[in-house]
Amino acid sequence: MFKSETLSKDLFASFVVFLIAMPLCLGVAIASGVDPIKGIFTGVIGGVVVGILSGSPLQISGPSPGLAVMVLYVVETYGATALIPLGIIVGLFQISTAFFRVAHFFQATPPALLKAMLSGIGALIVMSQLYILFGLPMYSNGLKSLAGLPEIFTNIVTGNLDIVQQHSGVVGLIVIVILILWSFGKGQIFELLPGPLISTLFASVLVALSGWEMQMIDLPKDILAQATNINYASAFTSVDFYFFLYALGVAFIASAETLLCVSAVDKMAKTTSSYNKQIMAQGVGNLAAGVIGAIPIVGVIVRSAANIEFGAKTKLSSIMLGVWIGLFLLIPGVLSYIPIPALAGLLIYTGIRLLDFPHLFDYIKNYNKTSLIFFTTLIAIVSVNLLVGVAAGFIVSIMILVFDVLKFDLSVEDKGDNKVLKFKGKLSFLDLPVISKQLKGEDFGESDHLEICLREVEYLDPAVTEHIAELKDKLEAQGKTIKIKHSKMNIH
Repeated sequence: MFKSETLSKDLFASFVVFLIAMPLCLGVAIASGVDPIKGIFTGVIGGVVVGILSGSPLQISGPSPGLAVMVLYVVETYGATALIPLGIIVGLFQISTAFFRVAHFFQATPPALLKAMLSGIGALIVMSQLYILFGLPMYSNGLKSLAGLPEIFTNIVTGNLDIVQQHSGVVGLIVIVILILWSFGKGQIFELLPGPLISTLFASVLVALSGWEMQMIDLPKDILAQATNINYASAFTSVDFYFFLYALGVAFIASAETLLCVSAVDKMAKTTSSYNKQIMAQGVGNLAAGVIGAIPIVGVIVRSAANIEFGAKTKLSSIMLGVWIGLFLLIPGVLSYIPIPALAGLLIYTGIRLLDFPHLFDYIKNYNKTSLIFFTTLIAIVSVNLLVGVAAGFIVSIMILVFDVLKFDLSVEDKGDNKVLKFKGKLSFLDLPVISKQLKGEDFGESDHLEICLREVEYLDPAVTEHIAELKDKLEAQGKTIKIKHSKMNIH
């Protein structure tokens, strides 16, 4: 299955991606409102289970910052045990998608909507991590998070922070600065040692040497019990109809993000992936995650890009990534030296990158229909939630599509006492208000003869035919001669 000539490349890539993924697994779990151990479980399953079944061998799956806010809402509303039914519903949705072979339909998502989704996720991550950074309670509701930001910034500017918050802010800021500087670095050391690892190590050493008090990673002593001692009966008692609908929304977002990642991986690595096989692998992985109460698994673009960049050739790199993360469970004491503010700084940096300010300014500068999709989605995500934002973006996209596809042209020619109205394009009942307004604006008083030409109409809705017939009857009652010319295609 695995060739000796690719073994060393896969092992090297898997270890480098592990150095990137490990802090993110912990940070995403904290951002999701659950114990950091849940993020490690997700990383292991995403690497090993999804990796073995993968239809996109170079894609890396694991906990995603993009779903953190949605998972946080589930945890806040239904409790951490609700991750069990959440994972199972997401898994069954994705397995069904693969079974009916419809995964490729997720490619029919407008690019502007996807970019808005990523930008919205970035904004939500930045907002939530500012609360974590300063040890404040998080909100899964975007408006509540926004409402609390002025107070946070005011306290920062005025210095109205306690000593722990001051030290936490310094640690988070240092991590962000290191990550920014590392992204501009050139040379082999910057390629071999990922910024997330270096910034987290530096922060951990600083806190250890300075003796600063702050919240640190705290894993449970009996790690195995976290995955085995689960009361499944109580986990399903809080599930209601709204939870089921929300879980389907999480499944849709997770699937769209995963398949977007598959598409990006194929472009970067010049490979051809099986969308249905990959979504099946994700579904099985999410079922496994649900069974042990871990957070949902998603295909993640940053880790996948790193996997390709560092030379991975087969799915072994993903599998070994899961193994490396799993081995860390044998030495949980090491993780206790990692300050949570360092992980918050890491995710704030990730969120800012997802926000993608250059694209944001482009949409503002070149305001058009695409911008409308983008900002509708973005504003709804930030002010309400991710699910509502994506739904709003789809509605606007469909409306724009319908009006573009069913667009028509009307030209008016005066030939002596005759007036000729020529319609082109597609005429549907949605066009009736515009057609009616334009026809009312025409002066038929001086024309004894009127010709309505529909020969160049590609589609003619019966409702439009009826409206034109009513106009014909009205004008004929005024003593005018009306002739309607159809093409064979639009005679009803």
